[in-house]
Amino acid sequence: MPSASYVVRETDGSGRITATYTSGGPKHSRDAVIEKSTHEKHSTTRSTHDWRRLLGNVFLPEGYPYTVSSDYLQYQIWNALQAFCSSLAGLFASRAVLQGHGVGNASASATNAILLTVIQDAFSRLTTIVAGYYLGTSLYPEAKTYRLLADILNDTAMICDTLSPHLAHFSFSPSYPFLVPATDSPLRVVALCLSGGFRSLCGAVAGGSKAALTVHFATAGERPGDVGDLSAKDGSKETVLALLGMLCGTVVLNYVHSARATYVVLFSLIFCHLAANVAAVRVIAMRTFNRQRASIAWLHFRSCFDEEGNTTQKPVVFSPTSVSRCERIFTDASRIHFPQDRGLLSGRDITCSLGAPFSSITGPERLNDAQVAAILQLFAAERYIMWYNPDRLHFVIVLKEGHGAHDHLKAWAHAHEVPLLCLVWLQRSFEDQLDVVRQGLKRVSRRFPAFLEAARAAGWKTEEGVLVGGSPVTIAVTTEDAAEEDRKHV
Repeated sequence: MPSASYVVRETDGSGRITATYTSGGPKHSRDAVIEKSTHEKHSTTRSTHDWRRLLGNVFLPEGYPYTVSSDYLQYQIWNALQAFCSSLAGLFASRAVLQGHGVGNASASATNAILLTVIQDAFSRLTTIVAGYYLGTSLYPEAKTYRLLADILNDTAMICDTLSPHLAHFSFSPSYPFLVPATDSPLRVVALCLSGGFRSLCGAVAGGSKAALTVHFATAGERPGDVGDLSAKDGSKETVLALLGMLCGTVVLNYVHSARATYVVLFSLIFCHLAANVAAVRVIAMRTFNRQRASIAWLHFRSCFDEEGNTTQKPVVFSPTSVSRCERIFTDASRIHFPQDRGLLSGRDITCSLGAPFSSITGPERLNDAQVAAILQLFAAERYIMWYNPDRLHFVIVLKEGHGAHDHLKAWAHAHEVPLLCLVWLQRSFEDQLDVVRQGLKRVSRRFPAFLEAARAAGWKTEEGVLVGGSPVTIAVTTEDAAEEDRKHV
């Protein structure tokens, strides 16, 4: 028989010991981890510890801080501040809307208020449908951009609400001064419809970007976290902050009545709200490559090589935190940005369409069949095809069937190599262009495996790239020789 003595320690998701089970005690009983004498000596500390643990269990995800990313806490601090300011500013907008509907005015009609609300709601719902159609596939790759854009749209909606009761007394005029006094002007209706549109657009944009950020926070920790639990805890924090903002707002509203004071307080809150949002977005260090982050990482990596391909220093890739400091919040995702030390390229407008249809290569320059076949032959071993316009330096990347995140990343890096070669390589004919593309492919193929290895070592998730959003069109290439072989085997 084995020894009857044992000690079993029970830990929570964060690794903290919550209970121990020892031999010789009652079945299924728990002994406190902290000795009783210690609790008696420090009853105040124990009470504080219990309250902190309770608040942590209510508002922090299970297993914090090991089940969330390192940027989670900083983001939540700034997010809490912006949510409080937004809730407080929203009360001023709500008061303005009620004044515009005629609250306190005996001549106001409840029917008119309902009809206006219906018009505003219809405009909002239509905006939601249009936003989902046009922006749906862009929200996840550019989560940080749309996270900030959502709050800008929300602030714009609050400004429209606050201005709406004053716009009822003005109308547009084709001559100077363009705004003239009027009664029951339709500008108020326009302002409320715009407010509803901006607010619904904010909801659509915020929903997609928040989902992407939630996945990032829950999957970038030391241990995998629970996305659902993290989302629920974030909702709890936002509810409490909104309630605190409303309570403080009821006090502030009693002392702010004039239009001038209202706008001073409102724009001060909006400024604090946007500043907190910028700070919140800046601390986020996404670990998946979108186009801008891939550009920053690749250009820094290739700076470790000379023109001959020899290493001048140990090839390294910027960490996600370092790349986040270099990111631009608002930028055109299709643009390729070169640093200032690249001379002429730093000021050029270089663009790249990733996941484009095959017709973008064959036209409008109308390449002949032999030229198209030469391009297909060059990329026969790759899961993408790339070509470019030498006049505008516009690149087109067509994806083949079976493409993946590494293919997207390699194609994007290839689009960075060709402009560097264009500075020293004349392209007077199709053959010259083909040689430039070929040389760029050789350089990328030689350096790309080392880039992937360095990126993984720096903490990047190279298998989860988001350079291409949605489901792009793909092609399947069948050459005449391959078709002939297929016919022989039939």
